[in-house]
Amino acid sequence: MRTTNPLRRLVKIQIPLVFAAIATGQFRLSAGFSHNNNNIKNPRKIWSSSRESPCFVPRLDKKAPTHTGIVAASPSALALSAGVVNPLSVVGKSIAPLTGAIGSTAAGVPVMIKRALILLFSAYLLLSKRYRRVLWPGSGPDASVSEPLPPSSMGCPFIGTNLFGGTKEHGAFAAVARMAKKLGNPKLFRTYTFGMPLVVVSGADAIRSALGREFEEDGINTMVMTDNFAKVFGGESILYEGDKRTHAYLRRLVGGAMNPAALKAAVPSIQAVADRQVDKILEREGEVVKIEDVVMDYTVDIAYRQILGLDLKQGAEVEEFHRHTKEWVTGGMSPLLFLPFPAPGLKRTKYYKAHEYLVSKVEEKLSRLDRDGPDKSTLSNMYFATDDGDDVASSSPKKLTRQQVIDNSLILIIAGTETSSSTLSVASLLLGLHPKVWSRVKMEQNDLRSKYGDSLTKAQLDECKYLDAVVKETMRIRPIDGLEIRKTKETIVVDSKQIPKNSLVYANVRQTHAGDPATYREDGSHMDVRKGFDPDRWMDDSRKPSVFLGFGEGGRRCLGERLAMTEMKTFLAVLARRVDYELVKSTGDVLWKKDAFMSRPIDGTEIIPLAAAELQV
Repeated sequence: MRTTNPLRRLVKIQIPLVFAAIATGQFRLSAGFSHNNNNIKNPRKIWSSSRESPCFVPRLDKKAPTHTGIVAASPSALALSAGVVNPLSVVGKSIAPLTGAIGSTAAGVPVMIKRALILLFSAYLLLSKRYRRVLWPGSGPDASVSEPLPPSSMGCPFIGTNLFGGTKEHGAFAAVARMAKKLGNPKLFRTYTFGMPLVVVSGADAIRSALGREFEEDGINTMVMTDNFAKVFGGESILYEGDKRTHAYLRRLVGGAMNPAALKAAVPSIQAVADRQVDKILEREGEVVKIEDVVMDYTVDIAYRQILGLDLKQGAEVEEFHRHTKEWVTGGMSPLLFLPFPAPGLKRTKYYKAHEYLVSKVEEKLSRLDRDGPDKSTLSNMYFATDDGDDVASSSPKKLTRQQVIDNSLILIIAGTETSSSTLSVASLLLGLHPKVWSRVKMEQNDLRSKYGDSLTKAQLDECKYLDAVVKETMRIRPIDGLEIRKTKETIVVDSKQIPKNSLVYANVRQTHAGDPATYREDGSHMDVRKGFDPDRWMDDSRKPSVFLGFGEGGRRCLGERLAMTEMKTFLAVLARRVDYELVKSTGDVLWKKDAFMSRPIDGTEIIPLAAAELQV
């Protein structure tokens, strides 16, 4: 027997009550809501804090008990983490056309009749079976498809749920996990976000079924969410190319810049960067060192040296590049970028200015390449690459355009910094929590040094099977939460559920890893950083995970995967050869940053390093 969710009942009646409040004079509509002419000196007083999905909840104002008030839960989530959108104003603007239309078309009509009309509309919402379509526009089913919609947790009317909302216990995207748990962890469920319907898809088969429709006329495609997003992260990268032929062409040219030969040539310089960072760690031997800072500097150094091939002066120039890169990458979590209209003040944000700085550096480098010819950088490989594949339309150029080179080089910076630095931070935590695993990593490196000496090569890294398993196990337990959001061109059916046309589709990587039957434990211990970390499972075919989406899936699988794995394995190999360490905090609950794009320990993985005993080679 189906039980009625009290919160769902409340959601169904709350908007009608708003209209009723307007109709009876308890609220007025202007640009947003004004609270019965009361001057609210401290807006925080009308907010309540909650970890639940943001939603409007009617209540009685304490100072004026006869007046109806409205409180929005989880303002940090609904105000989109930056305080730039007042949900009261959003709802006010959403329904203002209705009330305004009534006022303009009924000029001269007594106020009581106007209020009666609004009350009638309130009653319609309250009694109508289609109230969901009114409160969450575009969320209705496709009547031409027989399959039902997935179960839902829609969040706040007109706005939806902030997917980025995090908790210290879970990290970012805790809202997605919370909704999934509430609904019984189904393979598909619906929600609403940034004013658009979204379907969360989990499970290897379901994700592959959905992504298998990529590029089809009646399938799905990755999209640049908004013009705001394109202005900061570029609209001409391979990530957002919707044409199948052009995407294949871009993939060959961009991917070719990181082919095995290019990576082989890059390993010595990557090792040199790793050695410099480990030198900095050992300069603070016996002191507290935050690994997150070290690996972020490491990956950003590789970004400017190897990916872009910049010749920056040590000191102020390098520090400036590091600062702008970090500001730009973290800007990807800004809700301003997802507004469906030009974001006010966007050009004044740090991440927009950081993007402009990075573009200027790429432009300077391209000008030098025009003058001096190619070099060994990834940017140079992309810029001079040509393609004669059959997928190139006759009217298409056989080289990347200047803008395509710029946008794709910046996307590679994200792939080479965010994924690698986050994973290395978590890996350092896990290896500190599991000293036996760390000892085996060190033994593997000692054997390698005894055989080949101190210098690493790509072939040697490929021999590091246990180190490879450590990285993959880290990304299994704490992966990227989800893949790039897609959008359906037409209604599609996945796992016997319909995903209507123009729905956003979010592939839930973390829940998919958690539900892998090859590793699943009912108590959830297989995803616990203390109980579930077991690199040996990757070396045993009978226990090997059956699904791994750490670098995505399908035709848009991460092009920077090989570069990222080379970066991560090189750093951990150098660290194992030269450093012993203990965690500053090795007991108690592990907490996570709430606003990080990927999992990052809240303390940045603080360690106390010691120089490792020298190996006699």
